[in-house]
Amino acid sequence: MLRRFKPYRRLAGGPKERIKLMQGLVMNLVKYERLETTYGLAHETQKYAERLINVAKKGDSDPTAMKLADYYLYEKQLIHKLFKVLVPRFERNKSGPYTRLLKVPGYNENGIPTAFIEYKGNPYPPLRPEKKKNPDWIINQLIRGAMADLKNSGKLEASSVKPPSTKDIEGANIAAKSSSEGTTV
Repeated sequence: MLRRFKPYRRLAGGPKERIKLMQGLVMNLVKYERLETTYGLAHETQKYAERLINVAKKGDSDPTAMKLADYYLYEKQLIHKLFKVLVPRFERNKSGPYTRLLKVPGYNENGIPTAFIEYKGNPYPPLRPEKKKNPDWIINQLIRGAMADLKNSGKLEASSVKPPSTKDIEGANIAAKSSSEGTTV
């Protein structure tokens, strides 16, 4: 028998408990802007949090946006935070994603994978360190020096330089093979 696609995970005792769980997680995500929970819960919460921001972008004068905000945020001071803090943060970003889901390596004490879910642009320090682009690293200095030497020697034009593609390399290998075969006869 084939397994059919289900649009959501089975998380709690039933549909009512699942909705209450999602309401609590979305409310805490709006309140704290970062949560640590199991990966399955975080993945499901991400869908609802994205939809809440998309609908809230219509403004607090829109009745559907206010109804959805009132449904998910049962702490009423968070409605103000949603419309005055979070929505303006994502105004430039037209269609999302507004949240970031980061899986934590390893498992929690129950053997379940955990994850962080957070709104982008939150005031907390990043969970993943940003890659440093340091122009003073030795490899960057060596490349810069080699490029300057090639330009000074005239072997390299001052125009943009592109690395050879794999087709160029394959073509050069085929030409080298054919020329070597012709000279051996």
